Amino acid sequence: MLKDMRLEQLNILVPEMKSFLSLRYRVLRNLYYFQPVGRRLLARYLSETERVLRKELDLLKKQGLVKVSRGGMELTPEGMNIVLNMRPYLHKLLGLTDLEEKLKGLLQVKEVIVVSGDMEVEQAVRYEVGRAGAQALCQSLRDNVVIAFSGGTTCAAVAEMMPFISEYKGLKVVPARGGLGEEIHYQANSIAARVAEKLHCSYRLLHLPDSLAEETLQALLQDPKIVEVLEVINSAQILVHGIGTAREMALRRGAGGEEIKNLLEKGAVGEIFGVFFNCEGEVVGQVPSLGLYLENLNTTLKNIIVVAGGKRKAEAIAAILRNHPRDLLVTDEGAAREIIRLCGGERDKEAHSCKY
Repeated sequence: MLKDMRLEQLNILVPEMKSFLSLRYRVLRNLYYFQPVGRRLLARYLSETERVLRKELDLLKKQGLVKVSRGGMELTPEGMNIVLNMRPYLHKLLGLTDLEEKLKGLLQVKEVIVVSGDMEVEQAVRYEVGRAGAQALCQSLRDNVVIAFSGGTTCAAVAEMMPFISEYKGLKVVPARGGLGEEIHYQANSIAARVAEKLHCSYRLLHLPDSLAEETLQALLQDPKIVEVLEVINSAQILVHGIGTAREMALRRGAGGEEIKNLLEKGAVGEIFGVFFNCEGEVVGQVPSLGLYLENLNTTLKNIIVVAGGKRKAEAIAAILRNHPRDLLVTDEGAAREIIRLCGGERDKEAHSCKY
């Protein structure tokens, strides 16, 4: 309590402190994830001008937090400690704790973690969301648990940030769905394999596209090997998944212009597992596919972790999570503030539907 009061008092006494502290932390955070890196590329990562960045880097070098090597700029050990130890204090100072409480009131989510920044503006924020998601997953691990992962860039960041752990027995990692035919690093299969490597455990893969014609789908469900893999996937106790915007996911699933137009006319704003939702959380479209089935999410799973961020995804996140319970949402400041704006900042006590 005393620490919180001091932070508030400092903020009143030195109101510019928040912006300076935030910028310098962002510089250090980007160096942490992308070092060694040159100034021009670092400026691009930060979406700042080189002139602004030069001034900050000169100060950080004088403070012994940044050094210059042949490959570019890097953090010193002191700089690394600042990045790792400063997160909780910055969390309070930037009001992220308040954002988390507001989102818990607006969404059907037991817990919320908000990291500073917006992943659409700053690449390092995606890794911060991934790191927070990885920490949450590690806290949920137990012996003999099946973990399912969906695809996407943010779930890939969770896999990237997972530490190497070998203390649990009988773990198994599976993809939640088939593939979308996109960059292999972001495929659910690749993410599942990477997480299994980090956890020193076994994994099963689903070597099929996620979008299938109904006749093909029914034929594949007669194959004993595919049925066996699907049974493992649908026995998962932990699920880590992202949320997509309706237009983007329809395009990634190969939908034509007319199909996308029809979805949007029906009010589709968000997508998970090939199912499209409007802002009331109602299903307005679905792509036949193999993997974890939507109707099983709240019956077979014990812990559902959602990792999604960026201001443009706020509408999709709000639509789905105001109407479909989850255990944890890990998001960024950009999405959090936009969700609160869209939902009017206060949850309707009589109904769970969106107001926007």
